[in-house]
Amino acid sequence: MTAKVSYFPGVLPPEAVAPEGEPQSAEAAQAEATEAAAPVSAASPVALALVPALAAASALEPALAPAPAKPLPTVWWNEEEPALEQQPAFRQGHAFADEPAFEEESPFEEEPAFEEEPMSEGERAAFLENIVVRALARKGLSEWEITKLLTTNGVEEHELEPFLERCRDNRYIDDFDLAQTLVESLHRRKGYGRSQIKNELSVRHIQPEIISAALEALDDDDELRRATEIAQKRAPSLARLDAATAERRLTSFLMRKGYPSAIIRTAVSAALTPQSRGVRFR
Repeated sequence: MTAKVSYFPGVLPPEAVAPEGEPQSAEAAQAEATEAAAPVSAASPVALALVPALAAASALEPALAPAPAKPLPTVWWNEEEPALEQQPAFRQGHAFADEPAFEEESPFEEEPAFEEEPMSEGERAAFLENIVVRALARKGLSEWEITKLLTTNGVEEHELEPFLERCRDNRYIDDFDLAQTLVESLHRRKGYGRSQIKNELSVRHIQPEIISAALEALDDDDELRRATEIAQKRAPSLARLDAATAERRLTSFLMRKGYPSAIIRTAVSAALTPQSRGVRFR
């Protein structure tokens, strides 16, 4: 008993498949398809009509097959030509571990630092004296303030006394004269009493005996007269307040100015007492 295997249209028998790697021509594929479909065509007229289409499809199979992959290019270096990293054109502008980073040269040459020559003893004394004179031109300074100024400008402690003695001889330092000037200025211009003037002079480290001697120029009459002037000048701004409030505020104002309580009471009473106004006729 013999078995015969028939293949459906479009299916090629194993022996009809071309060996791997060798494409099959269109004529060979059509002939094999016709021969394989012969038993079917005798039995089925419909299959016979499909033979040309199946042959054409078999002819297009090699064209539709994916193209073989192209081999990748092989990168290799010529022994006679150095690698890219070793070429000067590549290394320029790149920093590598075996050489320092590229630094652009400055078109300007650096000039050597100028070293000042140390001043002589006479030049240094003249320099410090000029500093003191310029400071005194702005305002009067006490001996303590001049000492602080010299220390700030590099004068050592053991050098202070000779220089301060020189300032005393030139009348740059005179705390008593400064205290008298400040007493008159603070009393006349700012309206301060004795207590506040004493505080201002103490802040500038003027000696207490000099302050007491300078304050002797002020007597009680001067303080009362100045306190009354200040109170009368201040009183119009308190006109909208009641009498008790106006008296309290004016008293606090004169206390901050440094006047004693007895003078304050007299000055406040004189400033807040209404003055009679006469009638004028033309």
